[in-house]
Amino acid sequence: MGKKGSTSSSLSFEESDQHDSLMEQIFDGISDVPDKEPGLEIPLSKSSSKKKQSSSKTVPRPDQELDLHGKTREEAIMMVQNFVMTCHANQFRTGLIITGKGRNSGNQGPVLKKEVTHWLERNGKPYLRDFHEAPPRFGGSGAIWLDFI
Repeated sequence: MGKKGSTSSSLSFEESDQHDSLMEQIFDGISDVPDKEPGLEIPLSKSSSKKKQSSSKTVPRPDQELDLHGKTREEAIMMVQNFVMTCHANQFRTGLIITGKGRNSGNQGPVLKKEVTHWLERNGKPYLRDFHEAPPRFGGSGAIWLDFI
């Protein structure tokens, strides 16, 4: 690496009566500028305060997740059974089963969601307090939220 050659630059300032008069006009008018802008007051409506309250009560992440994308019915049911029993045995409070929304299922609709829901209805009682559609940020209709006993 070589050193950069230093070049000396000479700056020259020229005085101009025209520039001076412009500056004077600017500084003369500066007293007309207020010190602060008036504060913008936004009244809080009841709906905006409700939104703040609900956002402060966000649902925490589930203790454990199971993603069934690409699984067959048989694989999914075996995995769900193992997942539910293992989560219950480990005393987890919540779980999430991601079934997907069934967009690749054709006319028959979301196959895995139906099968998993049916299995949970028949077999989940000893392990689950409740199960329902997941909150939107965790998959909504493409996932099932589990609350363990």
